Amino acid sequence: MPVTPITLNLYDPQTSEITRTLTRPFVPWKMLKKGVRLYKALGSKTVDQYEESDIDALTQYIIDVFPEGLTIEMLDEQSDITEMVTVVRAVVQRAKGIMDPTLPPK
Repeated sequence: MPVTPITLNLYDPQTSEITRTLTRPFVPWKMLKKGVRLYKALGSKTVDQYEESDIDALTQYIIDVFPEGLTIEMLDEQSDITEMVTVVRAVVQRAKGIMDPTLPPK
């Protein structure tokens, strides 16, 4: 069964135009553990409780999910926070869909 790739757009900071779209058709298993941990850490806080270390952890996670030459500087200048959080959610939701014990066996 084909799955929808996880994507992240990079934007031109001057024009807000998309300059690059990164895709990841699969996510390595090791990223699930990191994603769940990050999702729980961020989800248990309100935005005003976020620390710089939380943002750094999110940045590093995105770099790990898309190992295509991304840098911290690129994400700092060219990424959208909504899309970055959506990447973490997409990894966790993909795993939940596979591991959901309420789904009937095939």
